[in-house]
Amino acid sequence: MRYGVCIGLDNCDKVRIAANSGFDYIECGFGTLARCSDEEFELYKKVLDEKNIRVEAANGFLPGELKVCGENVDSDALCAYIEKGMQRGHQIGLKTVVFGSGGARSLPDGWDYRDGFLQLAEFLRDIAGPIAAKYGIRIVMEPLRRKECNIINTVKEGVMLAACSERENVGGLADLFHMVEEGDTTEDIKDLKGYLWHAHISNPVKRENANRIYPLGENEFDYKSFIEALEYSGCERCSIEAACFDFEKEAPVAAQLLKRI
Repeated sequence: MRYGVCIGLDNCDKVRIAANSGFDYIECGFGTLARCSDEEFELYKKVLDEKNIRVEAANGFLPGELKVCGENVDSDALCAYIEKGMQRGHQIGLKTVVFGSGGARSLPDGWDYRDGFLQLAEFLRDIAGPIAAKYGIRIVMEPLRRKECNIINTVKEGVMLAACSERENVGGLADLFHMVEEGDTTEDIKDLKGYLWHAHISNPVKRENANRIYPLGENEFDYKSFIEALEYSGCERCSIEAACFDFEKEAPVAAQLLKRI
């Protein structure tokens, strides 16, 4: 399994530190790829080439204003946005796009759950899946805790939606933070062997100053069981997605911890 870290491409120092820390890849925001200027994108490519690291994953798939559920779905705007991001992502090594995007996929008040679920499946089948497939890119459904989204909250629900999309390039994701919040277990991951392609990891223990922080020590949480379950399931990549207080100090410690485990 390959290990990455979620950072912004606009921070050249963090790109350098991530590469030097031993991460296998970077996970950036999809919105950066879709909305940055041509000049900015060329700068990002240059920095990545200089540091010899690729952007193999992207999160934050859709902005909140591009709705997928409800009455105000603009298919043309979705297609244009996704096309541009996928085309640029392909140039810098993008393999997987994470579909969390609680603001875009949440059900409007009073909207029927079944109708929303079908809208999500249709979006993946008819819009996002085919565009991603043109560039050899996969999409993974990220279950979000109920505090952030009112649909697709567990790992099994994410895989079920991926299956209903009937797209070979749409699969599932396991995020340790959301799993702990919603009661998912490592056995749930093992039950989905072959269907989970990406993962997010963090120290999910609640604290006052952050929901989740970088994993820095083996005694903080049972990371090993999570990683072993991912490896059993055939997961390809796992990215740190968390708050960081000192990236230069914490990034190499976290990278070494995950690879050691």
